[in-house]
Amino acid sequence: MKLYYKLFTLIILSTALGSCKRYLDIAPISNQSTNNFFKSESDIDQALAGVYNALLPFPDVNNYNLSECHTNNYIIASVDAQRDYFTINHFDVTPLMGTIEASWTNSYKLVGRANQILDVIDNITFLDDTKRLREKSEARFLRAYAYFELVKLFGAVPLIDHMVTSAESLNYGRTSADSIYNFIIAELQDAADGLPYKYANAADAGRVTKLAAWGLLGKAHMFLAGYPYKKSDHYQTAQTILKKVLDQENVNWKFAPTYAELFKAANDNKYHLFEVQYIVGGQGYGSPIPGEVVPNDLTTSLLPYGVYYIQGAPSRDLINSYEPGDKRMFATIDTLYRNKTNVWTRRDWVRKFLDSSVAATTKTNSDWPVNFPLLRSEEVMLLYAEAVNETSGPTTEAVAILNRIRSRAGLPAVTPANATDFRLAMEKERRHEFAWEGLYWFDLVRTNRFLDVLNPFLTTNYQKSIDANKCLYPVPQPEINIKPGLYGQNNGY
Repeated sequence: MKLYYKLFTLIILSTALGSCKRYLDIAPISNQSTNNFFKSESDIDQALAGVYNALLPFPDVNNYNLSECHTNNYIIASVDAQRDYFTINHFDVTPLMGTIEASWTNSYKLVGRANQILDVIDNITFLDDTKRLREKSEARFLRAYAYFELVKLFGAVPLIDHMVTSAESLNYGRTSADSIYNFIIAELQDAADGLPYKYANAADAGRVTKLAAWGLLGKAHMFLAGYPYKKSDHYQTAQTILKKVLDQENVNWKFAPTYAELFKAANDNKYHLFEVQYIVGGQGYGSPIPGEVVPNDLTTSLLPYGVYYIQGAPSRDLINSYEPGDKRMFATIDTLYRNKTNVWTRRDWVRKFLDSSVAATTKTNSDWPVNFPLLRSEEVMLLYAEAVNETSGPTTEAVAILNRIRSRAGLPAVTPANATDFRLAMEKERRHEFAWEGLYWFDLVRTNRFLDVLNPFLTTNYQKSIDANKCLYPVPQPEINIKPGLYGQNNGY
């Protein structure tokens, strides 16, 4: 069974949810005071489920909308494109956009739920103190993840590490990005100490592990080493931490034999270090991604409930960048589909998370059970190789890791001559390995390549260019309006 199914026999939700419950099913607690709600260990269990539950919208809003759509991987040429995809893809972002506000509020919803737990957990009686430490560490990891998303997108943001009232929240201005990163690093260091390598109970599959904490910690150091912070000493720190994850291969994580199997529902919680848990059933816990990235008139047995409203497509810039024979392209992108009238149609579209083996189980067009990876072992491998290159050049070890990823994709080995060549090879490899997983925009920013890469694309396709201010999104205007003067706006907006 998938993560979080085991809970909660103590919650009287069986009438609404059926007898098989997910760990992330939780009665709302936003309208209850912390002191009134948290009385027992089982209350903490339920509340922690709510923190995991808060991750559900992250892939759609952050990874897809605010990262993938914001690059030369995607092209949305139609002025009739709905929602915010068009303006994000065209770099016409404004502080009033709903997607920007959604990302901000989603993150602080998760932070608030984690704070509720962390404020009281030490005062709750647990039968096993090891479990208390583990659940405390889970909450700290998840809170750190939310702040990592916030700082990547907005830079300086309010840092709130305990429960506050609405009135008290008006006293919290934006904390510097450096301080946010320091908080993230401290949280993940402590969380890693309290987390297990794996869980003995299959019902716990998908919970945060020590390897996920180490992986995210190493990644945070890589961001500090890169643009705009340029604290190059963090490359060595990242290298040391990420190596601890790599040393656990074939003990606590596995390298998938093929690329395509990474994105099948049958392999959820098998290969990735941390993933958002989705489940079919029409209860609002399914993934919307497969139905969002396919042609609007692709309504077949594969998509019995139709699709959303996307009028974009994988760019030719991306498609043409794949080397001949790269298996990842065929697992990620298709160029033909059969439309509603059963006519084969030529159009580029994304098929990465479209698992035909589970299509018949879906209840709506946003009800897919394929988990979304937030941290993959392959990313840890490539981040480690990148860190090695930045400290020691393209060593045999770093090149071997790069070529291991290429070999699985069916590509020949490369031999970068110097650190610069290795960086460019890594940029290309990560673009193809993680296409449609929401990493590429942040890769371009932290390597300070976003202007060089995106301006030619934007000029050719949209007759425009961007400047360095666009490395961050604007603070949502509704947040600024709550208390004028509390938050300054990011430059360029």
